[in-house]
Amino acid sequence: MTKPNNQNSPTNRWLRRLIGFCLYSVLLFALVLALDLYRNRLVPESLPVQQLLMDIQGKGHNVQSLSYEGPVLVYFWATWCPVCQLTSPVIDGFNDNYPVVSIALRSGDNKKLHHYMTAKDYHFPVINDQDGLLTEQWQVGVTPTIALVVNGQIVWVTSGVTTSLGLKARIWFYKHFN
Repeated sequence: MTKPNNQNSPTNRWLRRLIGFCLYSVLLFALVLALDLYRNRLVPESLPVQQLLMDIQGKGHNVQSLSYEGPVLVYFWATWCPVCQLTSPVIDGFNDNYPVVSIALRSGDNKKLHHYMTAKDYHFPVINDQDGLLTEQWQVGVTPTIALVVNGQIVWVTSGVTTSLGLKARIWFYKHFN
């Protein structure tokens, strides 16, 4: 007599799917990490000239000074950027745990930006970069871009869609491997 084949049992199918999902997740994380590391080669090691950046509310932000108190997220985005529509809520959630300084690229005047922030119920500070000079100083070529700044140094940069888990993983990775 032959034994019944259990390869197609519900438990085995579920287990194979779980293993496939885990392998896919690890591969995806490794790919994203490799892309970030590649992009980081092009990022300046130090911040542009220390400056006080005024947000649309009139409050000053000094990224360098803030970065000596803990990690700072510098978020480059635009109101017209479709990917930023996905990333901005993630950044807004991080604003409770880490200082966030956002720089809105060519997104209109302060009144338009204030209206946009109110309509979306975002609470992170916004520096208006109407002419793109700040973005150029930081050598940012795509929105959204997120830079992690620690002790006056740009230590990590990522571009495109990111999740809360992805940002937490990057911060964790930096803290444990640098």
